[in-house]
Amino acid sequence: MDKMNEDTILHFYRILENSLLESDISKINEEDIDAWSQSFKKVVRESREKSGKGVFVPFLMWKLGEISPVEASKYLVNRKQDECRVSYDHNNVEYILWVMALMFVSWSVTNLKRKTQNGHCQNIDHPHGDTNPRLCKEGTIFHQELYNECVKSFKDLLIHSDAQHH
Repeated sequence: MDKMNEDTILHFYRILENSLLESDISKINEEDIDAWSQSFKKVVRESREKSGKGVFVPFLMWKLGEISPVEASKYLVNRKQDECRVSYDHNNVEYILWVMALMFVSWSVTNLKRKTQNGHCQNIDHPHGDTNPRLCKEGTIFHQELYNECVKSFKDLLIHSDAQHH
């Protein structure tokens, strides 16, 4: 990913903003719930028929949606501004998404760092064979580059966001 810039930030912002608007609980009706349920069942059934492995992202998001308010209540301080009649706590979407973002960033950085250190490789025809950790030189180089790009994108986002306020 090239350096994070205002266009990139706005692009990702708009995706989430539109998804939030489409997820407004007041707009969801029984037909939506039934359609989502059928779609959910179809994707799970087809996945099991193909390989039965992998992460089912809608289910992951659902689980994180349940966990995030609990984690927000543990780590984020409730805020209230009486004059503006504004308050934030673990039930607000801002806090829930903040905690989700922390989970995603923490997982991404930790996972890629571990794969770099372990020389993660799926090719058992390499000299390391089926040993764990694989300690594959090519796997280490590959994952180090991926890790560096991932961390750089997070840093660029913060640098750009900070520059906008000064």
